[in-house]
Amino acid sequence: MLWGRAAHRCAFPECRLSLFSDPTETDDESLIGEVCHIVAQSDEGPRGKSTLSATERDKYSNLILLCRNHHKIVDDQVSAYSVERLHEMKDAHETWVRESLGGFDAGEQRDKELYASYVDEFVARSDLNGWRGWISGLFSAGHQHIEKQRFEALTDLRNWIFTRVWPHRMTELEDAFANFRLVLQDLQLVFGKHSEDFGGNLGTKKFYQIERWDPPRYERLSSEYDFHTELVEDLALELTRAANYVCDLVRRRLDWNFRLAEGVLTVESGMYMDFTYHYFRPEYRSGERTSAPYPGLSKFKKVRSTRDLHMGTGDGPSGKGQDTGGSR
Repeated sequence: MLWGRAAHRCAFPECRLSLFSDPTETDDESLIGEVCHIVAQSDEGPRGKSTLSATERDKYSNLILLCRNHHKIVDDQVSAYSVERLHEMKDAHETWVRESLGGFDAGEQRDKELYASYVDEFVARSDLNGWRGWISGLFSAGHQHIEKQRFEALTDLRNWIFTRVWPHRMTELEDAFANFRLVLQDLQLVFGKHSEDFGGNLGTKKFYQIERWDPPRYERLSSEYDFHTELVEDLALELTRAANYVCDLVRRRLDWNFRLAEGVLTVESGMYMDFTYHYFRPEYRSGERTSAPYPGLSKFKKVRSTRDLHMGTGDGPSGKGQDTGGSR
């Protein structure tokens, strides 16, 4: 929103410097502008004494786009450049962009802001900031689980994505959201097939445990249990790939700076018998980055072993595809 409304130009009066340098034959464009806080991120920073919360300080209303030189000036000369003056400067610049800049497309800007609002809501609803914390429960050795409240929130997220009104301007990004929803749907269907409620959590029931000793039956159920838990893990890996893909496309199509500080989403698996944990960074590879990287559950069982990471293989414990359900 900030870059679009400022038309990628410095908001300092009479500067209006374009904050991108053009690409060359061998290099990408260079970013020479900076997103600046009107009220500083901390109380100790320029104009930092404020009642604004930490979250409010990072929102659009407290940000202004400046070149590096003018960023330095307004932060060094805080008496001359007060909170009020910077807000006036920002408003005047955005008015100039709307009224005077021929290349400004109000409709495109409106659509970008709608996409940006959807991205912000997606981050909150999926808890991207706590991703590894909640999804890693599905990789807990011997105790596969997820908080019931989180599971319900994910169901709401699926429905929220499905009912969005999309501008159809960035179809690649829209397809990535749809891909995420389909993976999430199948993960919940598969996990839910053998889950039970215990103490606010949903966990995979150890259905191989039988009351009367029956070796053939025990071996069959153990094989089915291993297949089921590995499929849940592979779908959780796929969901992480799908979320990373959404983030990649947001950076490419909407906001180059999106979650650069946080980095890619990862998962943690363990603790194992040797008291260790394993950490994974699941991502779609170049040939998998299509409009629909996830092929649906039936085909995914066949191709999951070709992904960058996988926990299991095949259609079923005996190749018979006992574990069913799907979205396509």
